[in-house]
Amino acid sequence: MTVGDDRVPDAAVAVGGTWSSVRSLDDFATLRTNGPDSSPHWWPEIGPLGNPGSFSFAHRMRRVGPITVLDADFHDDVWVNGGETRPHYHVTLPVAPASTAVIDEVSVAVQPGSVAVYRPEGQAGVDRYVGRLLAVMIDRHAVEDALADALGRSITSQIDFAPLMRTATPEVRSWITIVSEFSEQLFRPHSVLNRPMVGMPFAEGLVRGLLLAADHSYRASLEGAAAEPPPGVIRAAIEVIEAEADRPLTVSALAQRSYVSVRSLQHGFQRHVGVTPMAYLRQVRLRRAHRDLLEADPSTVTVASVAYRWGFTNLGRFAAAHAARYQEPPLKTLQRNAHSSGNPSPIPSDISQLRDDGRGSDGPSLFVHEVRPEHR
Repeated sequence: MTVGDDRVPDAAVAVGGTWSSVRSLDDFATLRTNGPDSSPHWWPEIGPLGNPGSFSFAHRMRRVGPITVLDADFHDDVWVNGGETRPHYHVTLPVAPASTAVIDEVSVAVQPGSVAVYRPEGQAGVDRYVGRLLAVMIDRHAVEDALADALGRSITSQIDFAPLMRTATPEVRSWITIVSEFSEQLFRPHSVLNRPMVGMPFAEGLVRGLLLAADHSYRASLEGAAAEPPPGVIRAAIEVIEAEADRPLTVSALAQRSYVSVRSLQHGFQRHVGVTPMAYLRQVRLRRAHRDLLEADPSTVTVASVAYRWGFTNLGRFAAAHAARYQEPPLKTLQRNAHSSGNPSPIPSDISQLRDDGRGSDGPSLFVHEVRPEHR
């Protein structure tokens, strides 16, 4: 692979962005102490296995919320010593030939297509590595808080993740896809991930995806049935979404404000509304984006600017969702305003379309979600 271009091996996670070079051990010592994002917590000890004069690698690093992503390409064989403790959970996706990782003093053969997981406590390192890797470092508190939110109880010790995630499982493959999309956007200089409304929910999804993909002793509890919250909790969460759809809402923030676990909130939404909290939020944002398109001046506003304002990062998916909901592409909605006058008709609030069916808490559904067409 040529450093500086975006061509990567087949096993790699696709990313884009600008690279920096480390050409000597002195360069690396400076990087660890003086460079941007160069806290020793984020840079373990790294040294050459051969001639010290040949030590060099290229790298790029970005951070969103509690997640730091490092993309590195080592030009010659190196060893890595992560020490006994780290302030994060560290997941490495290797794209080089087989290497040997040391996790809690146990050597683990890491093959291309497998993913190593390092916990915050315990010896971590790699005896030999050459080539490219992608490292995802998630602040310890973020992972453990996400697990506590999901379970509805405190986590008092580090999560006992298994040392390897095998990409043969669909859950791990799905999580790697999330990492790929996250990294691809993260390293772009003008990425919408830099906007909290987009970046924070995406980062939270990556953290929760890790909890569902990796093996650990809490996995069965996460997959078990969740307690169902009372209907008032769901109504209150919907009111928050309706009032604050333009803010970086996450499912954990909604659960905390509703005084229930994440899993309970998700279960309640699925039963009473028919969608997840985040899917409902996307519906509300789509409605607000449609309203903005109807009211905008097409000579000064673009579909992309409206989509990004409401947290839609993929314009193709936004256009498809808009067409499915309003029976026309968003560009046509925007352009219609150039040939008409007057204000658009009022758009109904989704919260008003959720009604109590009168069956009480034992009924099969307390709310009916009736999406009325808003196409004009």
